[in-house]
Amino acid sequence: MSVHYELPTTADFATLAGPHAPAISIYASTSPVVTERERAEVAVKSAFDEAIERVRSSGATAAEIDRLREERDAILGDAELWAGLARSLAIFVSPGFSEVFVLPNQLDDAVHVGSHFTLGQLLRAPSQDQEAFAVAISSNEWSLWHATPTDRAVQMPVDPNLPKSADEASNREPGELGQRRGSGHGDRGMSEEDRRSTTLDIYAKRVADAVRQELLTHDPDERVPLIVFAAEPMLSQFIDRARNGRRLVPVQGAPDRLGAAELDEAVRRELASLNISEAKQAIHGLVEGSAGRVERDLAAIARLAAEGAVETLWFDFTRSVNGTLDQETGAVQFAMGNGEGEELQDGTQAGDVLPQLALLVISKGGKVVTVRSDDLDGDVWSAPAMAELRYALA
Repeated sequence: MSVHYELPTTADFATLAGPHAPAISIYASTSPVVTERERAEVAVKSAFDEAIERVRSSGATAAEIDRLREERDAILGDAELWAGLARSLAIFVSPGFSEVFVLPNQLDDAVHVGSHFTLGQLLRAPSQDQEAFAVAISSNEWSLWHATPTDRAVQMPVDPNLPKSADEASNREPGELGQRRGSGHGDRGMSEEDRRSTTLDIYAKRVADAVRQELLTHDPDERVPLIVFAAEPMLSQFIDRARNGRRLVPVQGAPDRLGAAELDEAVRRELASLNISEAKQAIHGLVEGSAGRVERDLAAIARLAAEGAVETLWFDFTRSVNGTLDQETGAVQFAMGNGEGEELQDGTQAGDVLPQLALLVISKGGKVVTVRSDDLDGDVWSAPAMAELRYALA
C-alpha cells in the first residue's frame, strides 16, 4: 500500500491508468479535526463493504475477494494514515494493489467498481488552485497566513516592528520605531467618527504595504491569491490599498473569532468558490471571443488532443463516459449505451475516457480544468467536456 500526501503527479496517474479489474475507487470526505476521525473511518469501511459486495456479485473469484479484503484491512488498520487526514481521501484498490491519496480539497463521496479506476475526482486536486495566502485584520490585531496544497494554514512570521493594531499604527510614524507621536492640533476640529476613520485608513495602508512586500518574497509572480478576512469598513479600506497584480478575495466577517482550524476551513471554501468563478469566466470568454477555437465533440477533442492542438480542456469530473482512447491517434471507441456501459460492442472492457483524455492533454503540454456541470451556465457549457484549441479550425 502506498499513501500519498502530495498532489498526484503524472507518474501517479500513469500507475492508476489502464485495466485493473476488479477495480475499486473510493472518494471520501474527511476532516483534519481529530474528533471527526471515527466518522471518516466508518464511512470508508461502509464504502468498502458496498464495493466488495458489488465485485462479488459481478462474478469475481473467491481469491480476488480475499485479496481485496486484505487491501481494505491494511488501509483501515493504518493508524498513521487515520491520524493525518486532510479534507478528502481517494482510495484505489484492486487485488494486490492499493494507492491512497490524502487530499486538501473537498471531494464528493463516491464508490465506483469496474475494470478501471475512476480518476475524474482525483484530477480535481492538481487542476485547480489549492494554495492561498490569507490576512485576518481587525482594529485590534492582524495576522498573515499561508495554506498550501498539502498542509493546513499556518501563521507566517512578520516583522515585529510593524504596527500590531489600529491604535499603534496611527501613533507611529514610519522609521520612528518605539517613538510615539503626541496628538497634534490639526485634528481638533475632527469628529470622533472621522478621527477613527482616519486611524483605520492609516492602519489599513500600513498593513497592506507590509503584506504586499512580505508576499512578494514568497510569490514574486503574484500567482497565489490573497484572501482577506475583515469586517467593514476595514475590509474595503484594506482591499482599496492592496489592489495590485495579485487576486484578492474579500470575506466579510469578524476575523478575531477565527482560530487556525476555522481559518483553514474558510480558506478552502473560498478557494473552491474562486475556482468555480474563474472557470465560469474563462468559459464565457472562450465562447464569446474565440470563434473557431472551441470544440465540444468528445471524439473530435480526443483527435485534436493527440495532435497537441488542445490548449485547455474543461471536463465534468462528476460524469463518466466509458470507452477506450488510443493515446497515439486520439481515436475513441465508446462503450455500449452511448458510453454508459462497461464494455465495447466486442466485449472489450471499457474505462472512463474523460480522465484518459485529460492525461493526454497534459502530456501534450495543455492545461486541464475540472468542473461540475451544475456549477456552470448551460447557455455556454456543453457537458461533459469542452476544449480551447491552440489555433482556429479552418
